[in-house]
Amino acid sequence: MRHPLDTAVMSIAIGLMAAMLIDALTPKEMTVYLVGAALAPAIIIWAVLYHLRLPLADLLIALAVLWLASVMAMEWITPKPLSHYFIAAAIAPSIMVGIWLHATTAWRRKSRAEKLSGSERGT
Repeated sequence: MRHPLDTAVMSIAIGLMAAMLIDALTPKEMTVYLVGAALAPAIIIWAVLYHLRLPLADLLIALAVLWLASVMAMEWITPKPLSHYFIAAAIAPSIMVGIWLHATTAWRRKSRAEKLSGSERGT
């Protein structure tokens, strides 16, 4: 488990970063209360997962899913439609995590194949 202060600082930082992005890309009718209602459950769940020391891949997948769920909640409760830039910012973490997972899998396959071909040459 992590130190509780570390968890608190990380969840506050993630929440502030998300709130700044939301404030810049959403219509002015999106009040702080609507943003807080949409973000609070995701930040609390992420803080618990971070505190329990989930592996990095699992933590990133959970964060991308929680962010996308928060954006869907904001789209549902906002009085005006969200901008296309905000929708792109909502999808971007999921795409980046997918690219990262694909790249690490390809890198592991390549290194495993090189090990196998190297061991066959030596014998």
